[in-house]
Amino acid sequence: MPYTHVQFIAYEIGTAPANTVWDDDVIDSGTYLGLKRLDLDVETRCRLMLRAIQTARDNLPHGSSPPTAPEDDGTTLTVFVAPEFFFRGPQGAYPMEDVQRAIGLLQAMVAEDRWKDWIFCFGTILGVSAPAIGSPPVIDPTTVKEVYNFSLIQKGGTAARGDAGARVVVKELKSGIDFIAGAATDDGLLWAAVEHLDPSRAPGPGREQQRVNYDGAGIFDLDGITWGLEICLDHDGEAGGRLLNSPQLPGAAEVQVQLVVSCGMSIVEENVVAKQGGYVFGCDGLGDASSNLERVEASMSEIGALSRHAVGDEDLSVDSVSPVESVRVNELYPDGAGEVAIYPAQPLPAASTVPGSVVPLTWRPCEDYHFEFRLIYDQVGVFKAVLVEPISRKARFYGKDFILPVSIEIFSSEAVEAGYEDPDVRISMKLVTGTDRFTHGVWCDIDLPGFDFHGNAFLFHGRAADGAPETI
Repeated sequence: MPYTHVQFIAYEIGTAPANTVWDDDVIDSGTYLGLKRLDLDVETRCRLMLRAIQTARDNLPHGSSPPTAPEDDGTTLTVFVAPEFFFRGPQGAYPMEDVQRAIGLLQAMVAEDRWKDWIFCFGTILGVSAPAIGSPPVIDPTTVKEVYNFSLIQKGGTAARGDAGARVVVKELKSGIDFIAGAATDDGLLWAAVEHLDPSRAPGPGREQQRVNYDGAGIFDLDGITWGLEICLDHDGEAGGRLLNSPQLPGAAEVQVQLVVSCGMSIVEENVVAKQGGYVFGCDGLGDASSNLERVEASMSEIGALSRHAVGDEDLSVDSVSPVESVRVNELYPDGAGEVAIYPAQPLPAASTVPGSVVPLTWRPCEDYHFEFRLIYDQVGVFKAVLVEPISRKARFYGKDFILPVSIEIFSSEAVEAGYEDPDVRISMKLVTGTDRFTHGVWCDIDLPGFDFHGNAFLFHGRAADGAPETI
């Protein structure tokens, strides 16, 4: 049975470094908290996460009308969200093996059927791609390291266990408060020594739609619902939010629920992309920690929390070692275990698609290469953008589509085998003013092995109703 309601729960816990000394909007000095043994650090944080989830479950109200809690028949989906930086460890980021350990433990933790009507966003996990070798692994804070900061979203229950019910969204922008800038105790990562992974794609129409579960893009389908997720600064970049800058293509399922996972960011109303009647839900770990739920309407409507419940501050037992270790919560989080905020269940907006139209066009200039174009028109039929996907059996374009203008230089398979020093595949395309009765054209400068072309590949109209495009 499809869900009719959605209920949001925030885990409000401070996740910024301890003993922070601020210099304007930068953390000048501080301490990344955590256990020296990173495997135990990960395990202990997972135990606290489970304690928070169980606290939320134990305090859900039942049987009210209108509903404020999940119904027994599974018509209400419960969405549990933790803040950014919940998993980062005493060095500021984990080596790959501990990142994988965190993912595995979290997935196993919610794989029981009592969680089948829940979706979990476990804050973010920070990993470093090239840690120094050591036991335990040690990160040299003075050497630039590639760091990735991502959210794991997991559907609960046995049917969705593991990768089947998982999605991953990767943060793109590094904030000035994401890492300690001046001095970090115990050789923690410094801000200047951190480089984020490069974005997997440039902004543009349709760019944030996930194609596979772990591709890192910010819009995805899970449990029959379309979600959008942004991590902290990605929600409020210099030129607008990440999802706002990559609008969905016509025909795509509109975002029903938008999540903002952060440590120093509030909901930015003008950057909300969820549909009318949908929701945006933020959970922030800076300072006293906070959360915010708003319904998307002509003017945003804030929904207050139904109740708040302290998460137990008792020591966390680590029984995977002998003798059993006890860890104080403030060894991991400076302000203790925090609390869960439970919001009243809300009607889930009906699924809908983005208005507008897409006109596909295939152009085959030669035997070994062809191009799949998509002309994007809005809901009133006005042209907005051109996407192009180059396809060849002799060069790898990795299934990417590009927004015009585009310039590509790569090696063909023959050039690789021959050891060429310069790329032998050069493709440039741009929008130009059309000729005759057409308002637009796509001009190409194509230099391929055995084929050259310079000129308009096709012409098209600025309004979809004015007729079909015309190819050369």
